[in-house]
Amino acid sequence: MKLKELEKRKRLINFIIDLIVIAILIEITIRIEELVAFKTLLKVLRVIIILGGYYIPMEYFLGKTIGKYVTKSKVVSLDGTKISFRASVIRFLCRWIPFEFASLALGSDAKAWHDVLSKTLVVGDAKNYLNKWNS
Repeated sequence: MKLKELEKRKRLINFIIDLIVIAILIEITIRIEELVAFKTLLKVLRVIIILGGYYIPMEYFLGKTIGKYVTKSKVVSLDGTKISFRASVIRFLCRWIPFEFASLALGSDAKAWHDVLSKTLVVGDAKNYLNKWNS
């Protein structure tokens, strides 16, 4: 069985929605920082808490982020199974590669680096995204 990768347009929508959610989470931490005494710790950990605390558990436990919920898509291993914790961490770390966000724009058959390096795919969440391999 071959998995059909999600269209790039929907991948872009996922990216934009996730950026908005992350921006909201950062704003919340900034507001909390104004109220608490340990400001330095929050400043140092903000990016790790927001990004790692958003992508890793959501993709590992749920297979999707808020953006993927909106576009009815999910992240899976190359064989279509739930991704491992290791794969979710690799996906998170790969998002720190400079210009990684633009890796899908490198051509019509381009793959996102965080997908390639973690050996994962983003597919539609419906059964019709599974096609039988005809070769």
